[in-house]
Amino acid sequence: MNVAGQFKDSVAALGRRRNLIFFFALAQAVFFVFGQWTVSQEIPLVMEMRERALGDAQNLAYLKPLTGFLAGSIALQVLYTFAFNLIFGAFLSTTLTGVVFFLPYMVAVWRGFLIGILTYGFIKSPGMYAAFYGTFILEFAGYSLSSAVGTDIGLALLWPARKRRPTRKEAVAEAIRDGSNIYFAVIALLFLAAIWEIASFHIVGPLF
Repeated sequence: MNVAGQFKDSVAALGRRRNLIFFFALAQAVFFVFGQWTVSQEIPLVMEMRERALGDAQNLAYLKPLTGFLAGSIALQVLYTFAFNLIFGAFLSTTLTGVVFFLPYMVAVWRGFLIGILTYGFIKSPGMYAAFYGTFILEFAGYSLSSAVGTDIGLALLWPARKRRPTRKEAVAEAIRDGSNIYFAVIALLFLAAIWEIASFHIVGPLF
C-alpha cells in the first residue's frame, strides 16, 4: 500500500467534504454543550433521562469484554474498542444510514446531547479531563468524518447534479470513492481514540 499516496488522496477528499465535516463537528459540539446546560439547569425531563442512561451505562453489553476476558491484555482491549467504534460507531450508525441523508445528523445530535447529559459533573480532576476530552475529540472527529461520508452518498443518490454527474450511478460512485479515501482518516482517528481511551482507563480509571 502506498501510504503517502493514500494520505494525499485522503487530504484531497477531506478538503472536498470540509463543509459537511464542519457541519457535523459543530452539531455534535453544540448539542454536547446544550446537554451539559440542561443538566446544570436541572430540567426534570432531562434529569430523569440522565438517571436512566447512567443506570444503563453500568450494564452495557459491549463494555463487558473489556472487564471480562480481555481484561488481561491492553492490546486486545485497544483492538476491540477500535473495531467496535469503527464498525458500529462509525460505519453502521453514521455512514450506512446516510442513504437516508438526514439520519447521520440525527445520530450526531443525539450522541452529542447524550454525552453532554451523562458527563456533566463527573469530570473532577485534570487526569479525568484529559482522559475524557482526548477520547471525545478523537472519536467525535472520526464520527464527523464518517457522517460526512454517509451524507454525501445519500445526497448524491438524491441529487446527482450536486456532483455535476449526469446519472445517479456516477454521482454515487464518486461519493463512494471520496468516502473510501476519507475512511483512511476515520480509521486513523478511531485507532488513536482507542489507544487514548484504554490507556486512560488503566491510568485514571472509569469515568462513571
